[in-house]
Amino acid sequence: MDGLLTCKIKTQLSHWIGKDSQFILLYKLSRDGGSAKKFHDVCDNKGPTVTIYYNTDNNVYGGYLSDSWRTFRSNYSTDNAAFLYKLYTTGNWKPVKFPHIQGETHLEKISSGPWFYSLPSFQTSIKVDEKSLSNFYSLSTSDFFDGQRFDMKGETAQSVANAHNNVTDLEVYLVKEFLPDEELQSPWRDSKGWNLQVVQELKDSIASYEPLEEMKIPEVNILLIGQVGAGKSSFLNTINSIFKGEISFRACTGGAENSLTQKFHKLLVRDLSTKKYLRFRICDTSGVKEGATIINEDIGFILDGHLPNQYKFELDSGASTKTPGFVKEPTVKEKIHVVVFIIDGSNVSFLSKDVVKKLKEIKSLVIERGIPHLVFLTKIDEICELVSDDVSKVYKSKTVRDAVNRAADLFAIPRSNVLPVKNYEKEHELQTSINILALLALRKSLMFADDFLENQCELKQENMEALNKQD
Repeated sequence: MDGLLTCKIKTQLSHWIGKDSQFILLYKLSRDGGSAKKFHDVCDNKGPTVTIYYNTDNNVYGGYLSDSWRTFRSNYSTDNAAFLYKLYTTGNWKPVKFPHIQGETHLEKISSGPWFYSLPSFQTSIKVDEKSLSNFYSLSTSDFFDGQRFDMKGETAQSVANAHNNVTDLEVYLVKEFLPDEELQSPWRDSKGWNLQVVQELKDSIASYEPLEEMKIPEVNILLIGQVGAGKSSFLNTINSIFKGEISFRACTGGAENSLTQKFHKLLVRDLSTKKYLRFRICDTSGVKEGATIINEDIGFILDGHLPNQYKFELDSGASTKTPGFVKEPTVKEKIHVVVFIIDGSNVSFLSKDVVKKLKEIKSLVIERGIPHLVFLTKIDEICELVSDDVSKVYKSKTVRDAVNRAADLFAIPRSNVLPVKNYEKEHELQTSINILALLALRKSLMFADDFLENQCELKQENMEALNKQD
């Protein structure tokens, strides 16, 4: 069983430690069991370690020791270079380092698991809480983030961990000198190549795409759904850039905590080489965020084609038949033909319960209507140094492969329906590998849209045959 560390977390921890570091998994609570003896057997006298707690509310926090863990009968020790930290707060990236200020830092006791002053774990042994349906471990909260030994910078146990230490897992990593991310010997997904010829073939295929003729619609509608900041609008900009021939930022993007997309946008993309619009619309929506997101009724209206372009989302109230532009009897033309869930690859393992619940509710609405759906996994350069240096290495990255597998498990879809993409963000020029991943993802969306239209066509024919029989 692999650890949950992403490139993003490794980079942040390395920055705090003060050097580029490699992290080797020594102990994993869910894999090795909640035994203090087992923890000491695999972690003692190994050197610097980082311990990571994965809280049930998608809070991720932990501690670093520059010394080795050791075993004594009962002894608190002091490591002046030790620190505590938090990385995610309810699934949102909010890294803060809590440096040591005074006194002892950690407990070196034979009957204790990894135990920091202000961040305890367990004594002797611990098992999954059998009373819970969530399979968590209820760890100690003794002196929990109390600020006595570490500078909490105004944070508390409430702001760091929702005031509890119930975890789905706990991991201890050995910290060593940095080595490059693992490159697999064989790619985990086939590729036709990473050259301009492949880019042109994909562009030609998409530019010549036409919706199923029998349905008589001008273009298919591709709906983008995802968490705030995952890159929905950035994907639109990436596709627009590719067909424009230069980097463009048609849709507003950014790292705001609240979604920058406040309206329902149905956007066409023009192929600059032919000056013609392509036969699809990318439909952008407000991002999913804990405590503030699109209501399910609005999602249903969008899927069914009721809501007009430029409809403004309201968090406390949804659309109705009285909404200006509301389409009371939508045809196949107005409906959504394929749904793409945009997921941030750098925190796919740390999505909050509320965000996951909302995404699954939306998926249920999509399935009820028989609409095909897939996942685009974004920010793959942030989870793997190998891919950050060379996007064409994406199918040889173990880290990206594992993230794809996690996303597939989360959405209960085949792994082939999870497409890694890297949006244009910091680049000033188009890059072949980035273009290929985006075009592959878009082409698969169009294929899925055709599947939906085929089903609608068959349904239409069956209804006509049933009417003819009645006559």
